[in-house]
Amino acid sequence: MLSFLNASGRSMSCLEISRAMGLPRTTVFRILETFRNAGFLETDGKKYFFGKALVQIGNAAHLRVNIGEMSRPFLKKITEQTGETSHIGVLRGDRVLIAKICESPLALHAASREGSLVELHCSGMGKIFLAEISKREPDFIRNLKLARRTKNTITSILELMRELKGVLSKGYSFDNEEYHDSIRCMAVPLRDTEGRLLASLGITAPAVRFQKKDIPRLYSILMSVAKDFSSKIALSTDIFNRAIK
Repeated sequence: MLSFLNASGRSMSCLEISRAMGLPRTTVFRILETFRNAGFLETDGKKYFFGKALVQIGNAAHLRVNIGEMSRPFLKKITEQTGETSHIGVLRGDRVLIAKICESPLALHAASREGSLVELHCSGMGKIFLAEISKREPDFIRNLKLARRTKNTITSILELMRELKGVLSKGYSFDNEEYHDSIRCMAVPLRDTEGRLLASLGITAPAVRFQKKDIPRLYSILMSVAKDFSSKIALSTDIFNRAIK
C-alpha cells in the first residue's frame, strides 16, 4: 500500500486506494490508520500522504546506501593526518561491511579490501556496533560465536561484555592484534542527526607503529573527522527534508 501511494505521486483517500487496489474499504482504512498512528502516514481528514516517521526512515536508508561515497574526503583527511589506512564500516547482519577505504601511502601498511566482511567481536569497527547493540539486545551478544583468530582474540562472553562497557565509556574501540597478528585497529562511531549509529570510522596500522601511547592522538583525529562528517550528514539530511516537502 505504501508502494502504491509512492507510485501514485499524490495524496489519496481511503476510497480511492480501496478502488484502485481492489481491496475492501474497511481493510484499507484499518491499515491506513495503523500507518497513521505509527507516524508513517498523515491525513488532512480526507486524503493520506507520507508522514515524518516514514521520511526519517527513507532518509536513514538513503544515508546508509550513500555513506561510502560520502566518506571519501573524510577518510582521506584521516589518512593524511595519521599516515595510516582508514576505513568506514556499516553493519550487515552479524558482520561489518568495509564500505570504503583510503590506503596508507607508507610502504609498510595494513591493507584492507573494500567489500570485505569482518567479524564483530575481534575488529575495531565491529566492537563499535556490538557496544551499541549491547545496550538494547544483550542476548545478541550472548549468542555470538567468538571464533579465535589470534592469541589475543576475545573468546569469553564475560570478557567481551567488559570490553564493550569500556567502548561505551571511552567512546572508541581498540583491536589489540585480535583480528590479525601484528595489526592494531581503532574505531569511533559515526552518528546521524538523531544520534543513531550509522557507521564506524577507523584506522588500521602495523603494531610496531601503533602503540597504546598513540591512542589519545589518534582518538582526537578520528573524533574531529567524525564530527565534521556528522555535520555533512546533517546538511544532507536538511537538503533531503526540504526536497520532499
